[in-house]
Amino acid sequence: MTSPIDRREFLRRAGLAAAALPAAGSILAACSSPAPAPRPSPAAAPVGAGGLGSTFQSGRPVEHGAVLRVYEWKDYLARDVLRSFERRYRDDGVTVEVDSFSHVDEAVAVLADPASEYDIFFPTVDVLDGLIAARLLRPLDHGQLPNLGNLWPFFRADDGPFYDPGARYTVPYTVYSSGIGWRHDRVDAADAPDALAQPFDVFWNPQYRGAVGMYDDDVEALSLALQRRGVTDLRAATDDELATAAADLETAVREVGIEFTANGAWDGLPGGEFSVHQAWSGDILTARRYAEEEGHPERVDLLRYWSPPTGKVVGCDLMAICARGRNPAIAHAFIDHLLQVDVGMANFTWNGYQPPLTALTRERFDDPSFEWRDAVPPNLRATILSEADFTGGQMLVGFGPSERARWLAQWNRVVGNV
Repeated sequence: MTSPIDRREFLRRAGLAAAALPAAGSILAACSSPAPAPRPSPAAAPVGAGGLGSTFQSGRPVEHGAVLRVYEWKDYLARDVLRSFERRYRDDGVTVEVDSFSHVDEAVAVLADPASEYDIFFPTVDVLDGLIAARLLRPLDHGQLPNLGNLWPFFRADDGPFYDPGARYTVPYTVYSSGIGWRHDRVDAADAPDALAQPFDVFWNPQYRGAVGMYDDDVEALSLALQRRGVTDLRAATDDELATAAADLETAVREVGIEFTANGAWDGLPGGEFSVHQAWSGDILTARRYAEEEGHPERVDLLRYWSPPTGKVVGCDLMAICARGRNPAIAHAFIDHLLQVDVGMANFTWNGYQPPLTALTRERFDDPSFEWRDAVPPNLRATILSEADFTGGQMLVGFGPSERARWLAQWNRVVGNV
């Protein structure tokens, strides 16, 4: 999987990169344009429909001898998953070629180039509308995606999901929540998030000075501080509430030595640099892999994760087919491959980010006969999202320029003093 800063930079720099990329500027502007009145839940009103891309004729045979070109976030797909797809279509002479990007300027500039011939891309919700308006994505043929039935009903409803009505252009790749990761051996039981009346108070506990971190991201850090103050509808936060959240973060920097990092959750926690760190659920499971690869598997048992039981911040990454790709049939086959339960679980075991498959539930990991039981240890079962968790959560997407300016103004107060 990609490092957290790369995905966050994709969202944060979308509006800033336009000035540096004249050729892609109009697309970048569209990608960062506001959505019309979204509500804070995944059940929100639709993002704009955008323009139609190239169509695809249902039933078209797989392209023989195709080189499927995948444009992914760095380290985003398990190598075994890619190889298993090639084995499945070996008789058709299909091979997979993967290129990676780390920042939005790379991705948008490349996709906007008329010579671009990528078949598969992994967009995020915030940029989807702009990519559709620029006709860079191809409408999906659901008839070529029989494994859509493996997804949570939210993603296959006739009128959903809200960001892509009818799932015309995308299917989900992963889902995640935002919460708190900590080291069980380095945080006193009485101070642990799962023991506190207000779990986010742990970030303001001076006992852990120098060992506490948050993501280096305005929306993530400010939303944590807002939730600590009891703000439940984060997108509707007032100027006064944002100012209070920023002041609280300044206090945490001053009195607790809070550090804002890119990799503190998946690297710093198992490595011992942090005792507590804001965390995406997928980053905590990646922390497990990091600990094992670094020769410290015993540290996996020391990791813990908590996120709010209701109204949690959630998100999803998407899969899409590029309009300029030469291989729409095999591109559909590739997406369908990733939606297959055993393939999705194999990828989840590798990258730590959960595919929203109905077969993957927290309860199933308690079943000794479940083939993938070891993918999530008992101490990290809280990372698993249910469909109800996701649909009852809030996605912090679709910020318009005025909203971004309000959040960034308060964030600059904080980081200007770090």
